[in-house]
Amino acid sequence: MTTKVKKKKDYKLTKEQQKYSDQLKLQRDLINEQLQRKDYILTVYQIGDKSLSNGDPERQVRMTNWYVVCSLEEIPNYIKKMKTSFWYPPKGLSEKEKKDYPFEKKKWGRYLDVVIEPFSKDMEENYLNGSKEGFFERWREVHKREEELELPEERRSI
Repeated sequence: MTTKVKKKKDYKLTKEQQKYSDQLKLQRDLINEQLQRKDYILTVYQIGDKSLSNGDPERQVRMTNWYVVCSLEEIPNYIKKMKTSFWYPPKGLSEKEKKDYPFEKKKWGRYLDVVIEPFSKDMEENYLNGSKEGFFERWREVHKREEELELPEERRSI
């Protein structure tokens, strides 16, 4: 006894299934658009990494800061560099030369801080309105009370 299996291309969705599928696609598209929209400006503070440079200032990147406009999707890449060391290869090296670059010559760094602020006009206005209306002050107070009560994380508001 054999069972006849429909091929994917032969399968037709019902109107209800198609409507549901369209709604799911729309939802995913909206989320992806939100993730990719460059709505944030980061202030990135970079310092030399004392650990991998063995404390040698000549083997550390210079302390500096800069600004970058980015999306929600890109923010984790900047936070990751606060957790792990990195090095910048000299300009003009091929991928093989970068791979073979001597450890002793690498200049190491880390991000000390990443400050995230609104960049889009709408987000800036929401941020300023929230500040004027006491939004941040209220939530700091809620957070403080929950910490004083030693509420477990799963029962906290924020």
